[in-house]
Amino acid sequence: MTFFEWLAQVCAELGWHVMRAHDMLDDVRWSDMYERGLTPAQAAEHARRDGLA
Repeated sequence: MTFFEWLAQVCAELGWHVMRAHDMLDDVRWSDMYERGLTPAQAAEHARRDGLA
């Protein structure tokens, strides 16, 4: 799965429109979670916990 596909799935997990993924591309917090191998569901949970969502 590409980073952008992963971001799109994170958006779905968070109930956000998929186009919001474009805004997330430059935020290293998301790329760090992707590179650590988190699933989109895990990344969404981290985002909720850390106040990103």
